[in-house]
Amino acid sequence: MPQSHTQRAISYTRREFVVPVDQTHGANHTAVNAAWQDAIRSYRADQQLTADATIPEGAVAFWPGVDEIIVSYERERPAQPSLDDVARTLAAHDQATGRQSIPYSSLTAVDHEAYHAAARDVLAILQPAAPRA
Repeated sequence: MPQSHTQRAISYTRREFVVPVDQTHGANHTAVNAAWQDAIRSYRADQQLTADATIPEGAVAFWPGVDEIIVSYERERPAQPSLDDVARTLAAHDQATGRQSIPYSSLTAVDHEAYHAAARDVLAILQPAAPRA
């Protein structure tokens, strides 16, 4: 029977810049301004925008609270495949090419761990390179 739907996973990373609020005097405006500027710089760097690029409306948000003020933004990224999904894919490849004669579900726990170790290596390779400072 054909599958009637597909699945999609999206991951969000939320960066928060937190300014504490003093119950008596509130938050220092220079601290709030510094957090806002840091958030804008971080957003631009994360989105690979130039320093003079316009920030989309609503991209950076201001969340006042009783104990803290949060300046934040979110970044959407496609979700990374799970460790087990990659391990199963590697095992299926090994079975298809004749390196393994039994399916992943029938392998021992030791074999599963070996495929998980290989999957960790694959996922590490797929990670984007960290920006150089």
